[in-house]
Amino acid sequence: MFSEKVSVIIPTYNYANFIKEAIDSIFQQTYPSELIEVIIVDDGSVDETAKVLEPYLSHNVKYFYQENKGKANATKRAIEKCSGKYIFNLDADDYFYKDKISRSVEIFEKHPLLVHVASPADFYDTKSKISVSEQLPADLVGKYLNGMWLMKRFYNSNILFGGGTTFAARSSVLKSIVIPDRVDMYIDEFLILAILPFGESFFFEDPLSVWRVHGANYSGNGLVDEKFINKSRRLLSSSKAVLSYLQENDFDKEIIKIYKLQDATRRISFMESTNQKKARHIFHYAKEVFIDIGPNWNLVKNYNVINRLIPSSLFNILKKMNTH
Repeated sequence: MFSEKVSVIIPTYNYANFIKEAIDSIFQQTYPSELIEVIIVDDGSVDETAKVLEPYLSHNVKYFYQENKGKANATKRAIEKCSGKYIFNLDADDYFYKDKISRSVEIFEKHPLLVHVASPADFYDTKSKISVSEQLPADLVGKYLNGMWLMKRFYNSNILFGGGTTFAARSSVLKSIVIPDRVDMYIDEFLILAILPFGESFFFEDPLSVWRVHGANYSGNGLVDEKFINKSRRLLSSSKAVLSYLQENDFDKEIIKIYKLQDATRRISFMESTNQKKARHIFHYAKEVFIDIGPNWNLVKNYNVINRLIPSSLFNILKKMNTH
């Protein structure tokens, strides 16, 4: 039934304790295993990743180690090494359900205009052992969606689906996109933004992959420490790089405008989360949003702009009141 070769990319960093399950999920697919190649790019892991992967290495599983250059660079390098007609992204700490590839290839083959196929994900918390399914808006599932329409739907509503481990793309299109290293931690969002202008997208209604929630990718302790600050700054730098890409590549003006709002809101939110937000920061944010960007009321509401204008002391009081 199937004859097309596909590629699964796994950019990884220090996920020796998870990557085995990720790879196993690929070769447990209903899709013919001989038609699947796995490209693993290790972005400078210092754990047991290389040792864990030794039994898997073959002509179908290729492993490349590099000095740490960030997730965007590792993803870009993996894409460059793919030879499949379709490319599936799989984070090293996640895994696929067994019909993920076959169902995706089937829909790709039916509709040549599709450049992106995705689905909801199941979120599995390794601590609580609870699994929750991602819910997609009804107007997104089970239909062919114009990429530009979908992009505007996402950003006008401040939502985003179809990235990370749920992302699959037509290789010929994805390989034509120049991925800047500096988009770094926003590579998942970048790939969606970058590919949608080239064609159509399709979302399955039911989850086809699992996003694992664990201590290494999420911190719920609320503490503001150096690690949190460094990660937040890296995220802000990545956000700025995505905005620069949109501007440099003449993206739709509406999308650029909304992304400017999102980037500005991310910056003031960082000041807020690190207890650094002062009156001057609020003033500059208000000026940037209402004078330089000029969003409509729906965008102001959807991006919680008004909340960002509240002084930190009052904002913290309001948060405490809402928790009681």
